Amino acid sequence: MCRIDKIEKTQKTCNLVFFTCCAIFLSSTVARMYFYNDLAIKNRDLKGAFDSQLTLEEEITLLKYEDSELSSMKYVESEALKMGFKPMKERLMTLDLSSAGQVASLSR
Repeated sequence: MCRIDKIEKTQKTCNLVFFTCCAIFLSSTVARMYFYNDLAIKNRDLKGAFDSQLTLEEEITLLKYEDSELSSMKYVESEALKMGFKPMKERLMTLDLSSAGQVASLSR
């Protein structure tokens, strides 16, 4: 009788350990799937951010090119002529940068 009780107690303990291990295994599998899914979502968001960064860098490069084209002296002079300005015939000299006016005409 005592031997049967020991066997039953050992079997119950083994069953308890087995079911506990199964529960831990299943919960860790579910947790892993949740975290991998969360990681995949964040990775997709990061890829979208990189794509938008590339688009913005291309737009910045295009705007820098356009800015350099519009600020060239040839373009400014042609636009000034279209607006009715006349070309200068006098020579110019630069002044001290701390002064209010930075360009002066040399002819009087």
